Amino acid sequence: MNMGNEAFLKDLLEKISKDTTKSPLLEKMGAEVYNKSITFSRLAILLDKFSYELSLKDKKVLQYNENILAKAYLKQRLPKEIKLLKLGIHNNPNLIGRKDLGIIDELLAWLEALITHILHQTPLPDITQRIKPFIEYINQKIGIYFDDEDVKNNFLTTNNELYHSAKLALEFFNRKEYFYFVLTYVELIALFLKMVTLLGSMFVEDIFLSIYVDPITLLPNRFQLLKDVNNLDNLIILIVNIKSFSKINLLHGYDVGDLLLKKIAAFLKLQTSIKNYRIYGDEFAILLHNEEEAKVIFQELNSAIFIKIDNVEYQIYFYGAYENFKKLSLEACELALTNSHKKDLISTDEIQVLVEKYRHELTMVQKLKEIMISDNILPYYQPIYGCGEFNKVIKYEVLMRVKYHGTILQPKDFLSALLEAPFYTEFTKTMLHKAFETFQDTKCNFSINMTTTDIKDKTVKLFLETLISKYPHTAKRLTIEILETEALSEFELINEFISYFKKSGIKFALDDFGSGFSNFAQIAKLDIDFIKIDASIIKNIVHDAKMQQLLEAILSFAQSMNIKTIAEYVYNKETFEYLHGKVSMMQGYFIGKPEPVLLSKESPFV
Repeated sequence: MNMGNEAFLKDLLEKISKDTTKSPLLEKMGAEVYNKSITFSRLAILLDKFSYELSLKDKKVLQYNENILAKAYLKQRLPKEIKLLKLGIHNNPNLIGRKDLGIIDELLAWLEALITHILHQTPLPDITQRIKPFIEYINQKIGIYFDDEDVKNNFLTTNNELYHSAKLALEFFNRKEYFYFVLTYVELIALFLKMVTLLGSMFVEDIFLSIYVDPITLLPNRFQLLKDVNNLDNLIILIVNIKSFSKINLLHGYDVGDLLLKKIAAFLKLQTSIKNYRIYGDEFAILLHNEEEAKVIFQELNSAIFIKIDNVEYQIYFYGAYENFKKLSLEACELALTNSHKKDLISTDEIQVLVEKYRHELTMVQKLKEIMISDNILPYYQPIYGCGEFNKVIKYEVLMRVKYHGTILQPKDFLSALLEAPFYTEFTKTMLHKAFETFQDTKCNFSINMTTTDIKDKTVKLFLETLISKYPHTAKRLTIEILETEALSEFELINEFISYFKKSGIKFALDDFGSGFSNFAQIAKLDIDFIKIDASIIKNIVHDAKMQQLLEAILSFAQSMNIKTIAEYVYNKETFEYLHGKVSMMQGYFIGKPEPVLLSKESPFV
């Protein structure tokens, strides 16, 4: 809406609710609404919002004045309506059948009679006379288009809606409720235009209803793409998204965003692509012959689109995914884009890997629910060897396994699905309970993993408090392991959790330490007892000088903070001997694999 219209509408709102405003002024404003091409439905929304702030008395004045305004609007609009409709119909190349034109002319004649009745109080023909012949006409239609029952139903439903809208419009007019009449009349014209399109046997409805055409870019939209997937094959679909499009809309408004979308559409129309679509928002789809074309056009997009904002020119960048064009290829590409960390161009192979991953996880969630109900969540125990004064197994890490139809599943099979499941924390509570039950009658220490999801969950915290109350001495031998990356990303939350449960004697360890970029300064603020050095450092420690230097830095930091160290992934004797005397504890397959029972007394490490 331009600034002139905005000023006019402000003036209109100021005057329309006042009983001192004279009818001639309101009539003049009603005519201006039409002349300024202000959509009446938009005006109605504006007046409705405006009425919320009015008193009951002012609302009644508004309602009275709205009718004066609407009647004047009608006087401007109606005389030109039939001429414009006729021009649109008879210049429509899709309307080629005489009988189709005959039906339209019949409807048009009735509309013309309605308009004449309103303007000059002439008699109005009964629209009900055409209902039955029209139904017979549609039922006689044959061909691929009309063989679809949904198409026939669309015709008949539209015809029925047209009749009821006409009836309702007349009722409003006869009650002199002109404002509501105009709104119903607008709907009536829309239904008439829809009928024109349907009778032209078109596969897309007109742009007024925006079913298969995007109104901003005038490109085919997602619905058209889903139709085309049944008719086009041996093609590649490339889906592209605009980087930071939401920020452009937020900072500069939708007008700038729409201008950008039009620029992209104009660029795509000039390319050698087979067909282009605007899916929604900042997402476009492009049909191409092969993968090479997809890569080329993606590169060209990332160097061709600029937009000027406040006299500064910005280059627009994209990320995308391409796939063989087939059923669900659009969904596969969108899934890939949603889960992309690269925000670049994702290939068909990468998409298939992701789709298979999600298919597996969806199936696995159902299995996990069955596992939970049948109580097939199993604790496995991996021994941790104490160096120095102990030289034996002094602790166990309690690891989760699950049993499904007699098969023991490893974490790689179920963990990613479990972490996304709504019942994930129930697994954590089961593991905590079974771990406390196992170690209550031993003198051995044990550790268990917890995620930020567990820590945020109030039921997990309450459950742990209950176990502490029941097994206070066992709790003092528990260590809770938290991933280093999660501890740093949720620092305040983790710190509060540690401080709270430290009072019960529980100890805390940072797991996978060194797997990322460890922030020693931040970690020093956490009251932790152990650092578990990540496998990526330990597995090549004997022969990798850089890893040895990194280990020395970690050990020096831990010693200065009075934190004990545990080396993971100790898988052979050479690694064991290298680390012995350097770290506080060791864990790995050389010490012992995770087992459903604790080590026996005969174990060489006990």
